[in-house]
Amino acid sequence: MKDDHGKALEGWAFTFCKAAFLCLIFTPKYALLGCALCATVLYIAAGLKGVKEWRCWAKPPWVTIFWALVTGEEVWRLFFHLPAP
Repeated sequence: MKDDHGKALEGWAFTFCKAAFLCLIFTPKYALLGCALCATVLYIAAGLKGVKEWRCWAKPPWVTIFWALVTGEEVWRLFFHLPAP
């Protein structure tokens, strides 16, 4: 039983490690965009590869749609939104 709990904790740690690494690669301004884009692409790729078990509480297609919307909003906010004068 301890091994299963340890593996679960390691999974969470690895997830946060990946997110932190992406934040280091991208500037903080682009961190959410980078993470959301990666999540969208990876969920789509996993679905195309036939993965049927998902760790996320939101199941496909909802989790993929959510991250795609976040990606779109971040692209608009960072590149197309003009600040008020």
